[in-house]
Amino acid sequence: MMQEMPKPTIWVAIPPPIWALVFILTAWFSGPAIGLEPAFRHVVAGWVIFTIGFVISASGNISFKIAKTEIVPVSKKNSALVVTGPYKFTRNPMYLGILVGLVGLSLVLGTYVGPAAIIAYFVLVNFVSIPYEEKKMEAQFGDEYLRYKRKVRRWI
Repeated sequence: MMQEMPKPTIWVAIPPPIWALVFILTAWFSGPAIGLEPAFRHVVAGWVIFTIGFVISASGNISFKIAKTEIVPVSKKNSALVVTGPYKFTRNPMYLGILVGLVGLSLVLGTYVGPAAIIAYFVLVNFVSIPYEEKKMEAQFGDEYLRYKRKVRRWI
């Protein structure tokens, strides 16, 4: 059963790493703008967590490069369904890594608005970006993707 390829919205056309940057910068600047001083900064722990997130995300990116497939979510097609490396454990290691990285940056910045950036990113990716990509993968790879989707969780 072939599905029609979904059409991307502006929310999907802007890559999730850009959204993450927008959200964390908004958190960073909005705290002082509304008179909130950093209150719970944990710089070392934050950078450690950010680094873990970066490694998770980079491992997903490397797996795509090894498979020689497209990384841009709105590409017309993907040359391969990647199910190796971190994709054995999560269907979205790049997004998971960015989410973990945002937690780390939020701790580094110590802003009260940081958790809002993390939540905003999660909501956008979980309810907009990933569903779009899942429809795209189902349309392109059919049963092969559906079997993978049943076997491997969306996040962890």
